[in-house]
Amino acid sequence: MKNDKEAIMHDIPKYSNLHEVLPELLPVLKESVQSDLLEIRKVDRSSEKSQSLQVDFPVLEEAVYVIFSKFIKKSEHAHETFIFLDEKGKSIAHISGRELALYGIIKPCEEFSISQDYVYNCDS
Repeated sequence: MKNDKEAIMHDIPKYSNLHEVLPELLPVLKESVQSDLLEIRKVDRSSEKSQSLQVDFPVLEEAVYVIFSKFIKKSEHAHETFIFLDEKGKSIAHISGRELALYGIIKPCEEFSISQDYVYNCDS
């Protein structure tokens, strides 16, 4: 039987260091990101759009990451909820796509290492 760290949906984690970087990430979110159902990106706090959003959403000052669905069409983003996380992966805000768009405020997460097994299976 697998322990919680290994209990992911597809048995092959996408990121080899997700638990170390985000130790407070909820298990359901960790499994969803690891199985590639949800996407995680870094909030670009230096972007002009991000800074202006902090006026309406002060909680975004503490946001480091955002989790969202990569399968929802752009035209349907108004029906999505974005989950913002702090530096340890703790959920700090859920904001609807009706209230804000992620375009211009996110960038790739360079601190996550893609696991070799994931790369190998994607190439197969």
